Amino acid sequence: MKLVIAEKPMLARDIARAICGREVGEREKLPVSGNGWCVCALAGHVLELAEPSELRREWAWGKDFTEDMLPIYVPRWPKRPAAGKEGIVESVRALAGKCECIVNAGDPDDEGQLLVDELIDYIGYDGPVWRVLVNDNIVENIRRAFGSMRPNDEFRGLSEAAYARQMADMCLGVSESRLATMRLGRKLSVGRVQTPTLGLVVRRDAAVEGHAPETFWTVLAHVELDGTEYEIELAASDDAGERRRILDESEAARIAHGLEGREIAMDVSTARKRRQSPLPYTLTALQSEMSKRFGFTLQQTMDATQALRDNWKAISYNRSDCPYVPAEHHGAAPRVLARAMANLGERWDLDYGIVSRAFDDSRVGAHHGIIPQDSTVDASRLTETEKLVYRAIVGRYAMQFAPPVVYDESTAVCACPEGVLKHVAKRVVDPGYTAVFGAGAADEAPLGPLERPGAVTGHIKGALVEKRETRPPKRYTEGTLVADMASVAKYVSNPDLRDALKRKDEGKEGEHGGIGTVATRAKILEGLIGRGLLARKGKTIVSTPLGRQFYAAVPGDISGPDLTARWWLMQQDVAEGRAGTDAVQSDVAAVIRAHIADGAYRGATMPGAGPEVGRCPVCGGALLYRGKVVSCETNRSRRNEEGEWESLGGCGFKVFAVFCGKQLTANQMAKLLAGKRVRVSGLT
Repeated sequence: MKLVIAEKPMLARDIARAICGREVGEREKLPVSGNGWCVCALAGHVLELAEPSELRREWAWGKDFTEDMLPIYVPRWPKRPAAGKEGIVESVRALAGKCECIVNAGDPDDEGQLLVDELIDYIGYDGPVWRVLVNDNIVENIRRAFGSMRPNDEFRGLSEAAYARQMADMCLGVSESRLATMRLGRKLSVGRVQTPTLGLVVRRDAAVEGHAPETFWTVLAHVELDGTEYEIELAASDDAGERRRILDESEAARIAHGLEGREIAMDVSTARKRRQSPLPYTLTALQSEMSKRFGFTLQQTMDATQALRDNWKAISYNRSDCPYVPAEHHGAAPRVLARAMANLGERWDLDYGIVSRAFDDSRVGAHHGIIPQDSTVDASRLTETEKLVYRAIVGRYAMQFAPPVVYDESTAVCACPEGVLKHVAKRVVDPGYTAVFGAGAADEAPLGPLERPGAVTGHIKGALVEKRETRPPKRYTEGTLVADMASVAKYVSNPDLRDALKRKDEGKEGEHGGIGTVATRAKILEGLIGRGLLARKGKTIVSTPLGRQFYAAVPGDISGPDLTARWWLMQQDVAEGRAGTDAVQSDVAAVIRAHIADGAYRGATMPGAGPEVGRCPVCGGALLYRGKVVSCETNRSRRNEEGEWESLGGCGFKVFAVFCGKQLTANQMAKLLAGKRVRVSGLT
């Protein structure tokens, strides 16, 4: 038999329907056999990198761990079955022992390649292996894919690159987190994605709180054209014709006075435009939309989509980063949407003759847009969150079968010595999909005399000056934060690294040089909140004092998204055979060694750790005031099962700040440690 290893159970059943020659139920037990094939499924990654303590006893995190053990670096880092997935591993091992060949049916991306390859290696299979690239559940497409299988070795570079990233992430996470924890005196976590994400919020909060409003003045001209009056804002310009703000009220008044009564000629251009319906959702777009409309957290939306997929078979793969859909889905859409609308009690007037831009095989990646499935769902049994998310997914797919909004747009421009007067007017000709689904296609402004292109003469009846102030950026919501995580390249100053981040996401609509994946961003955010580095404040996400001070202590070379770009370039070298699999981890280890040597984190204090009151006479570290005790920053301790504090390392220097029942302040201890006399009230 030929053994097919699919990434997920749902995909395995789809494959079995296509190649096993028999009916396969939605919940049929795997593996499924027939026609000489045996199809089984994994559950994502069934293997994970071993913990450091499993590899070397002295790497266990505790009182005996010291800085000289860093970095924790393991070439070809071993793997073991993930908790709860041991049975899957052994099942595949047994099947592999009876097969003539294996077919890797992981998702057609580097992670999909890796999660099957790593298992093949782990069980020691040495027979022939083929690769099939399946990215949808349409039977004919699956059969076509199996007709063009290729040797799996042609794709091994992808899994090696993904493995390289796994090892680098582990090396950075365990090593840098331990270094930060030992030197800052409290348990902290550093990561390639989580730390830049923290930085996004910290920097946004600093911009909001540090914003100094700048006052400027705007000139609004009341222009009459053929009996119709328009209020048009002057875009002031300097001598070189560049747009500028007017910062002096008297200058604005002078400009306004000079415009009054002036005869002008406006050059009018017109165009008929169309606004297509938005594409089906990716997970990021869906999370952002649900946050904006209903205040859902990223995790709430993720959980709702998982339930809709796993429990109800109501939607396609939910962790997609691609909004496009294979063209074959177009023919099934009338049936699929009729069932979905019945589930929701909706009846939209759709035109299934429309072939929207969403149906584009050339732009479908490892996954396609999140769309409804041909499945009966009792909406009354859904949670309110699941129902709202399902309705949004169905509605967005249904929009593909509604016409575009058609509108006329007229632009009138007049250049004058003080700047440019520009007015844009729109008139909706056909509300298109907004007539069915809403979305506001009303006129923004009447066209009036701007109906036809050409020159229109008129005069300025009057002008007024309006005082305005610059505004700070808005604090992040979960929706805007996940959108920025998907396009973080715009914050990278190095043009080469910025371009590298963007190249990483080429062909992914809505992903423009991002960090993390659509599947991990919710977990990253929840982790930062759970560790007290970020917090929810109403509908916004803000940084905590701990988060701000910790981020300030993180070395600059790992605090931003640049590291992801640099690693991606190295991963490309691995994928194409120009570098070994360990190249990325080696680079990380070198970075950590530099941090150790350069004294990273030393001198910084964390909220709750107390202010610095001197330098340690034993190791030179910062002495931190902790209430009743002044202790070296290198000291770490924990409360054991008996309730006693035990040391976890550090130089051990500490001094009590209580004398004769009187507790000294931080300032008093700083003076004493500097060799100065201190007067304490009540003591003689």
